[in-house]
Amino acid sequence: MLVPPLQAFAFDATALVRQTIPQARMQGEGELRMYGLHIYDAKLFVGPAGLSSKELAARPLAVDVEYARAFKGTSIAKRGREEMDGLKVASREQTAQWQQQMEDIFPDVQPGDHVIGVFVPERGTTFYAGDKVIGLIPGDDFARAFFAIWLDPRTSAPGLRNQLLANGAAQ
Repeated sequence: MLVPPLQAFAFDATALVRQTIPQARMQGEGELRMYGLHIYDAKLFVGPAGLSSKELAARPLAVDVEYARAFKGTSIAKRGREEMDGLKVASREQTAQWQQQMEDIFPDVQPGDHVIGVFVPERGTTFYAGDKVIGLIPGDDFARAFFAIWLDPRTSAPGLRNQLLANGAAQ
């Protein structure tokens, strides 16, 4: 009996994203490295209309992050807030509140674990650990700030941004 390679059982966020964003397609994928260390791989999913260059939170989108290293959920939330603060996409008071919400949601991760954020305008951002819902942060303001971490032209990871946007610029 032939045993399929391990990758045949790899998690694929596409079906999960399509439960919320019908006709979603992967726009791009890339990896984040810091100081030569592989931190995570990311995939950007968009709906049929793609991204809006005028307003990040105008159309549905999702980012799937597959971690290459172990991290505490609180560390992921803290780093997310630092990125938002660096981009100046919201007040420090607002990002502090979001950090607390993210700390309540984000799990500790091990290599191979996926955390997916799926945004739908006027509904908010639903987070998944693998295929399980782990939380929701309502509001377009949070989504605008959170997804700016990867998609804002001023991101701290411009190479990853370019990879995520590779299959089509914002419309």
